[in-house]
Amino acid sequence: MQACLLLLAAALLPAQHELAATNPHTSPEDVQAGGRIFRSHCAECHGPKGGGGRGPDLRRGEYFHGSSDAALFRVILNGIPGTQMPGVYFEGPQVWQLVSFVRSLAREAVPVTVPGDAARGEKLYRSKGGCAKCHSVQGQGGSLGPDLTHIGSMRTPDHLRASLIDPEREVLPASWSVKAVDAKGTAYSGILLNQDAYSIQMLDTNENLRSLDRKGLKVEISHKRSLMPSYKDAMSGAELDDLVAYLYSLRRKK
Repeated sequence: MQACLLLLAAALLPAQHELAATNPHTSPEDVQAGGRIFRSHCAECHGPKGGGGRGPDLRRGEYFHGSSDAALFRVILNGIPGTQMPGVYFEGPQVWQLVSFVRSLAREAVPVTVPGDAARGEKLYRSKGGCAKCHSVQGQGGSLGPDLTHIGSMRTPDHLRASLIDPEREVLPASWSVKAVDAKGTAYSGILLNQDAYSIQMLDTNENLRSLDRKGLKVEISHKRSLMPSYKDAMSGAELDDLVAYLYSLRRKK
């Protein structure tokens, strides 16, 4: 019975903390403590300074699951289902300290300007860049690469440019590539979706879903690499500026 009461109390603890309409832990010391937690648990996805990566750029103060202190508390505590954002296992005061630090990122942010022209960049995206063959924006384009509809809300201009120049710099598991050759000599290449001891599932470069029996493969090579080419030599510096400006303009609406 005592164990049941303890479990019930633990389950109710997050709700009790959420009753506060505003953050009770906002002192400079709380912000510093939140910063330490952020750098050890959040920076891998959001960047060490909150500039974005796998997760959104937090310096803009654009919070798409609620902008109140209580809403930020819930997102940090529970995560966001269907995304790479997990919940955390911290006590209420520590979560509030994280909220304070996230708020400080927006207060201290310096407006970001990009040198390129977004309109010219969109034309490059659809023509010379060939980006729409693999990526989609607002449901238009390919599905082999990540959806870029809101990429400007997640990546800084510097990060976007680095990804265009060196796509191998950071490759998430969802973009790992795979190559295989079956017993008849037919070659397959594409994005690895899943694998087990008996088969591999992939989305090939023609966007066909395939499940290949491992027993029938002569060659199988999985890479923690991307199929995306580098644009370092394919575009001039000015063209890269324009393409980055377009990608950075693809943001969520407030």
